[in-house]
Amino acid sequence: MPSTAPRPVAASRGRVAGLLLLAPLLLGVDDYLREIEEEASRQAATLVIGEPQPAPAPDATVVDDATDRLAAGLDQGAFERALRENLPGTYAFYQQLGPGQQRQVYESYRNDGRLASISEQVARLLSDKY
Repeated sequence: MPSTAPRPVAASRGRVAGLLLLAPLLLGVDDYLREIEEEASRQAATLVIGEPQPAPAPDATVVDDATDRLAAGLDQGAFERALRENLPGTYAFYQQLGPGQQRQVYESYRNDGRLASISEQVARLLSDKY
């Protein structure tokens, strides 16, 4: 004997049953996301209050503002990087010098690391070149 319930009611019962089966999974997703958020918060707190990092080594390109000097004791490559970062115009002229003249500028820096002195040395050698 055929069912007396109309077809749309049977179909909606199937959907409800399907949703009831998925409900625990959907509720589990909410718990899972909450756990992820809590873990992220714990890790962020660890990053903020974790062990202090060692102080970085002094940057070779730092200029001592009080004396307007490049850091002392740089090798020629570090000197050139510091010159490029702190005096880009002077560095552009420095690049036009020959290797011997660049060495003279480096030796001048080793005796007197003042930025003004380095710029004057580069300008003097560049004017001698022309």
